Amino acid sequence: MAEFTEKPSTDSPFTREEERALRESLREAYETSFPNPERHGCPDRSKLAALARRRVFPDSQEVVSHLSHCSPCSQELTLLIRQYRSWQWVFRVAAVALIAVGVATWASWRIMRSPRLSEPPPIVNTSVPKPVLPPETSGSPAQAQRSPEVQIVLLDLRNRGVTRGANTQTGEDLALPKGRLKLSIYLPIGSEEGAYEVRISGRGQSQMAKGQASFRNHTTVLTTGVDTTTFEAGRYVLAIRQVGWGWYQYPVKMK
Repeated sequence: MAEFTEKPSTDSPFTREEERALRESLREAYETSFPNPERHGCPDRSKLAALARRRVFPDSQEVVSHLSHCSPCSQELTLLIRQYRSWQWVFRVAAVALIAVGVATWASWRIMRSPRLSEPPPIVNTSVPKPVLPPETSGSPAQAQRSPEVQIVLLDLRNRGVTRGANTQTGEDLALPKGRLKLSIYLPIGSEEGAYEVRISGRGQSQMAKGQASFRNHTTVLTTGVDTTTFEAGRYVLAIRQVGWGWYQYPVKMK
């Protein structure tokens, strides 16, 4: 096991420009430009984790040089960086929650210790506002029935991340209905917030969409909309990527 020494970010061996250039080189190699299925010369996972946390160790430059010609290690480092950032966000939320609980406990204690009023305050009677009715829609009921309805679909990809030493996705086919769909996609663990692109293709048809991903309850959720009304029943490929990064592909069965 390699020994690592953590340094402040000001003593990092990489400048911001060098780190940005390193990420660009990793992204270019991400599309399996340098496959290494036998994992010859690959460093330990602990060294990749140390790089993801910006730690310095004796042979860090050799590991960086290896990353430039090994796609599996490049992919694994990218996922480790995203996971590390996700955990940093979780720790910050936990700290804020702990502070909030402390403040609420102190406020409750102060209320319990404060003297109570000898007489209860007078009851204030408030009038209940009248409900606001929705405006009437124009057109006949038959026209309203013919308008297509939007279906809400949830796709969970949290357990379908890239495995070590492979670029294919595991798991059964995802199920999608036909029609106008509003997709809520739970992205793999470690995925970042930001702009994403979604593509459904196959059987001579293709559908592209864009969406925004955000953290919700420790999960990165991507929301977008697609229209599969004209798609035939059968198998397709769902491809997802963060803008500027490589595609992740998942098999889809259209019902």
